[in-house]
Amino acid sequence: NSADEVWVVSEGAVKSLRDMGYKGEYFVMQNGTDFPKGMASSEQIDEIEKTYKIEKEELVFLFVGRMMWYKNVGLIIDALKILKDNGLKFRMIFVGDGTDKTVIEKYVKKLDMVDSIHFAGSVSDREKVRAYFSRANLFIFPSTYDTSGLVVKEAAACSCPSVLVRDSCASEDVVDGITGYLCEETAE
Repeated sequence: NSADEVWVVSEGAVKSLRDMGYKGEYFVMQNGTDFPKGMASSEQIDEIEKTYKIEKEELVFLFVGRMMWYKNVGLIIDALKILKDNGLKFRMIFVGDGTDKTVIEKYVKKLDMVDSIHFAGSVSDREKVRAYFSRANLFIFPSTYDTSGLVVKEAAACSCPSVLVRDSCASEDVVDGITGYLCEETAE
């Protein structure tokens, strides 16, 4: 409350500040991205396909972020299980690392999804991350924890639409069906 100026990345971040007792004014400055608009090179995309033995027309879903349960990673896996049980062929790639990664991988094995779900681990090469976004057909980011996921902007820069939980901070500027897809916070 004694700051001269407060900047936040989303209205959802303001709610968090208010919950902590902040009463002052604020300025919303949305996240941006260092990715240029457009897709990665075809060679970089081919490398992703080669690494995971993905066919050209195969559906690819993507999550980029910390591998933590509170990011709703379990919700993604449960939703993918429903899709697989209904006969949809796809590949899901999780890019990132985190303290829950080992347990998440065990959960994927328990559901017999290891042929469809891959874990890339941490990727620090920005051009390679851009290639993942460029190859993906859909970026899945159901986090209700993040105040403004930079990854949503990165996906958009690569023409990859995002699926976000309706009324989450990450979905604040998304128009359902036009600039992304909004869903309820359920696997269904």
